[in-house]
Amino acid sequence: MIRRLPVAVALALLWSTAPVRAGPSISVVDYGVYKLSVERRVKAARDVSGERNVVANVRLFRKTRTVFAQLGRSFGYRFRIADPTLLGRQLTLRTIFPKLRDPRTGRSGTSQTRPFMALSSGLYYDGYRFDFSWEMAEGLWRFQLLDGGKLLHEETLRVVIPLN
Repeated sequence: MIRRLPVAVALALLWSTAPVRAGPSISVVDYGVYKLSVERRVKAARDVSGERNVVANVRLFRKTRTVFAQLGRSFGYRFRIADPTLLGRQLTLRTIFPKLRDPRTGRSGTSQTRPFMALSSGLYYDGYRFDFSWEMAEGLWRFQLLDGGKLLHEETLRVVIPLN
């Protein structure tokens, strides 16, 4: 004869053997449209444009999840590392976007990645800036932080092409 456990007891056993979920890996400070300074452009062979901006003086301009595309507009999010075990580890920042195509080179893509290593629990920015009109693609833009293949965090913003 098979003995059946009451549902409450079965659930209690299941919960007691389930792995404990860790706290959040990062703490999101803000997101939206930013004002910033571009210090320089560096080569980024795997990016659609082949270059990436190095920025400074990042300041939140407007907290929003809807970004109106405009040349020179920067958007993304700022965060702090909340999990101290991530400090000093090689992580990856990945941006997933609607298909972009550089008409000058013919290169196209729907994502780009770059290595990231946080050395402190200081403030970090991950974002994108529309430097060329061909980059202004309407749709969802997803900013992800990965540890190997594991997604630690994703921030999603919607880019809209204004009618005027």
